[in-house]
Amino acid sequence: MMSLRSHASRFHDGTIELGARGPILRDEQGICWRLGFVDESAADGLSGRVRVRGRIVDVDRIEVEYVEAQDGV
Repeated sequence: MMSLRSHASRFHDGTIELGARGPILRDEQGICWRLGFVDESAADGLSGRVRVRGRIVDVDRIEVEYVEAQDGV
């Protein structure tokens, strides 16, 4: 049985990397998440440090609701 907590939106900080199937978020612990966007054009031009708000929808996938660049930090 899946926990309902996994369906709640959370913030995830990390670095964007380009993967074969789209952008990947690598956090400070080295965990990688594939990022899924409702609007595929939202992924265009993403790079560097970001803060992502989204739901974990699979073991390695986040459904992204919002992205904020953190390069100035």
